[in-house]
Amino acid sequence: MRPDPSDIAARRLRNARPKRGSSTQPLKPRDGNKVALIVIGLIMTASFVIVVRNSEDIAQYVNRPITKVRMENQWQRLVEAEVGGMITAFMGTGFFKFDVSGVKETLEQHPWVAEASVKRIWPDSLSLSLTEHVAIARWGQDELLNQFGEIFQPENIDELTSLPTLSGPVDSQIAVMEQYQLLSQLLFSTDLRLNGLELSQRGSWELTLNDSMQVTVGRDPVIERLQRFIGFIEGQSAEETADISSVDLRYDNGIAIKNSREELAEVAVR
Repeated sequence: MRPDPSDIAARRLRNARPKRGSSTQPLKPRDGNKVALIVIGLIMTASFVIVVRNSEDIAQYVNRPITKVRMENQWQRLVEAEVGGMITAFMGTGFFKFDVSGVKETLEQHPWVAEASVKRIWPDSLSLSLTEHVAIARWGQDELLNQFGEIFQPENIDELTSLPTLSGPVDSQIAVMEQYQLLSQLLFSTDLRLNGLELSQRGSWELTLNDSMQVTVGRDPVIERLQRFIGFIEGQSAEETADISSVDLRYDNGIAIKNSREELAEVAVR
């Protein structure tokens, strides 16, 4: 008896089905990760060997000596050659061993340098940004005042003849500077220019106007006395004002004036 064709087809279909536990799919992702890790490990091992064998050359390349200086701003008082001379001893040091703090400290010892900003730029450069003091007045004979009332002492300040000269007791520079600014504003409407201001140990004020006129104001009320003097000056001609050599404002209702001909006159001002 011949087999039924339908039975033969069914048996073939059953035989074609995969057995339990077997798989016709490609490698699992876990197996792919293992291969990737092996490749990465081989690459890292090779890289490590290369680094070890060439460590000295790599270190010399990465830690190259600093030989270049980049000036980031312009200066009024500082000279580039002078700045370069101050940091010569530091140059040539490797990038990572370069003494940034030492350079900053050295530059800030210069009397015109208020602040120094020092940065390394890989592979072999140094960036310098220097902030200079701005001199607004002379303090006594040998020192200067900046805009913050700080005293500094550069060389050759005699050439700064256009600056006013302020003086006073120790640690009084802020008070003298503020008084100078106030009195200058009061005199702004006149032809008088405040060239000097001195505060004595006893708290008395003395002004120098137009380079030669000495005005003794005394102690309080300073503003009231100076306003009285301004009112008097506004009634004088330019020639008469130029002839005044000294003024004493230490009176309740008047002033004493001395001209260049050694004549003393008392003027009542009410």
